[in-house]
Amino acid sequence: MTHRVPPHPGKKSRGRTKPAKPSLHDELVRLVSAAPNDAPLPTTRELGQRFAVANTTVFRIFEKLVQGGKVWQHPGGRYYPAAARATLHRLKPVACLTRRLELCSQLYRELLEGISSGCGLHQRTMLLWHDDLLVNHPDVTREPVFATPEQQRAILRRFLDRHGETAGGFVLDHVWHDDVIGEFADRLLPGVIMFRACGIMSVSNIKADFRAGILMALTHLLARSYDRILPIEPFASDPAVEEFLSILSTAGEDLGCRDRILPTAGAGTSEQRARLIHRLQESKGRTALLVPEDNIARTLLENIKTAGIACPEKIGLLSGMGTDFAVKAGLSCLRYDFRALGRRAIEALSAKPPAHEALAPQFFAGSTT
Repeated sequence: MTHRVPPHPGKKSRGRTKPAKPSLHDELVRLVSAAPNDAPLPTTRELGQRFAVANTTVFRIFEKLVQGGKVWQHPGGRYYPAAARATLHRLKPVACLTRRLELCSQLYRELLEGISSGCGLHQRTMLLWHDDLLVNHPDVTREPVFATPEQQRAILRRFLDRHGETAGGFVLDHVWHDDVIGEFADRLLPGVIMFRACGIMSVSNIKADFRAGILMALTHLLARSYDRILPIEPFASDPAVEEFLSILSTAGEDLGCRDRILPTAGAGTSEQRARLIHRLQESKGRTALLVPEDNIARTLLENIKTAGIACPEKIGLLSGMGTDFAVKAGLSCLRYDFRALGRRAIEALSAKPPAHEALAPQFFAGSTT
């Protein structure tokens, strides 16, 4: 007769334990390590079915592996082992379809500096292209001439027919009209519209937050006890200027100061500026000019000083699209980081779905308010 000896009190049975089941993360790391570098990894759907998990679970792990440098996502969307990037990643240049960079265009200088920096960070080359007809503005004291929508269609069609297949992304500035972009949207992917708001959802849009800036500007001017706020149109037909002035009207209603905002006055020509200065000389009380463009704001400041009008005591001046130029000139302004906007535009070329973001402004208190 045999007797079973009970285990010693306090001691665990030494029975054989099952090995721990590898986690999904470890399984996917093993799969990536064994995969060839010249073929894509299985899709998240296929892997979800293989491991009986949701596709989104696989996607989240792949995203972490991308951040950790173990997996690379091709611009087309498929995942590869990280080593595949060197052999498969032959990115085409980024086509920058912007106005001509002129000595007076500080805004575009800062944007292009940001675009160039972004291309460097993401190992992209740039295809800089412009058509003289798109924007003709050699003299900042005169109104620019913008291409009509019909002219823009011809310009864009000509570019895409010649260079569209060689470009790996398109960065367009704010002067392009939405209806023109929409007509060519399928040929402008991936694409980014900079600075102004864009209604074409298939392309990314990295814009300036004009509403937040205008609320800052109005709050500042009201706190400085200006009786009236006079919006200035620096020139007509600029989509960003039109957006700025449109938002100004609704922002005034939201702040309860719509009655203190005067009708918009033009200042694009020397004749318009002369009439404006005469009006300011005859005005009673304190008036603040809100100008959505740096060069015209600086020109008006010189006109105000020449006319002997006290600034900021009688006439205040605030620029709505501040660049380094505005800050150096001592203008009170809404300060947008256009270099950051340009860098973000390059990052948005890889965004899925297309990115739609607004760049927050900062307020710079100069000597003119």
